[in-house]
Amino acid sequence: MIPNVPGPASADAHARRPAPASPSLLEAAIERGGLHPFFHARVAMGTRAIVGAEALARIASANAGLAAPAGYIELAERSQRIDALTLAMARAVAGHAATFGELPCSINVSPLSLANIAFADALAAAITDAGLPCSRFTLEITDARQADYSPRAFETMTALRAHGFGLALDDFGAGASNIDRLRNYPFTEVKIDPAFIRLAMDEAFAKAALVSCVRLARDHGLNVVAEGVETQEMWDFMTWLKVDEAQGFLLHRPMQPQDFRALLGR
Repeated sequence: MIPNVPGPASADAHARRPAPASPSLLEAAIERGGLHPFFHARVAMGTRAIVGAEALARIASANAGLAAPAGYIELAERSQRIDALTLAMARAVAGHAATFGELPCSINVSPLSLANIAFADALAAAITDAGLPCSRFTLEITDARQADYSPRAFETMTALRAHGFGLALDDFGAGASNIDRLRNYPFTEVKIDPAFIRLAMDEAFAKAALVSCVRLARDHGLNVVAEGVETQEMWDFMTWLKVDEAQGFLLHRPMQPQDFRALLGR
């Protein structure tokens, strides 16, 4: 596990605002349209052309405006409402993604949802009901904390792949046993955690580990994405490392849907 390495302070004011984690606000987000996706561009290395977008949930809160959802996600996981929250987010994202042409989009999924095999069909329905193919979407499953990657998780992931979804191992380098997860589960992509990148820029052992991880991912046919690229030095390092894509404030910041459409020229 890579130690927690603090990064530069984010200029995204929306992401810094804590969301009050109350059950009533959680239900409002799920049932009454309180989820407002922002979109963070993913760019190709070399050209910096936009090749995708990650959808980031923002929650409508009377006290904090549009707030980052960390508190809600923790509450939803504890109260067994995480699947409902994710499905509400997927429906909201699909509605906006339909206006982005054929640009691929990513949606974050809790590893706890992998314990529910019915989640695969429900998520597929949320996307196809908007008239979009599941193949346009990659599901980012965090590796930043412990999760039960059981045979049921493998079954759910296989069902998601059968619907056409891509599967990304998110926060790679921040969790434990992720090498085994790449080997044993049907991932299509790996997203390198910013802390792992920063540590590898300063420490020879971490650099060698990151080089090996990228080589392993590529040997398995996975797309490799660098997250949190905030400086030219990080961009240059990722160029040297020959990852496929990058994402971060050096390139673009998370945007509301109308601003993201303008960025795309639509």
